[in-house]
Amino acid sequence: MQKRQINAVIDLALLVAFIIVGLTSVVLFFFLPSGGGGFGWVHAGTGATNLRVFLGVTRGQWVDLHNITGLIFMVLMIVHIVLHIPFYRTIRRCLSGSGNEKCDRE
Repeated sequence: MQKRQINAVIDLALLVAFIIVGLTSVVLFFFLPSGGGGFGWVHAGTGATNLRVFLGVTRGQWVDLHNITGLIFMVLMIVHIVLHIPFYRTIRRCLSGSGNEKCDRE
């Protein structure tokens, strides 16, 4: 696989991970907050315990999905940065306007 193709796959995976982290953040913040509360219809009474669920998934599972996807996002971001090291080496020239056509290609 060429570097450009690897970059495209990494970028697509970053986008998917970002969307999942964002959606789970919204669910955890608005529907299943840590201190209780949230919207009343997300609780499923199960007798002695009051299991907090949203879309059939418990709060603990939402937290696990959020945390695992966040870690995957961070690893992919490190790979993304490593793939762009040549650009970071020339970024000062590109920003100052004294760069050449290499700034346009990166």
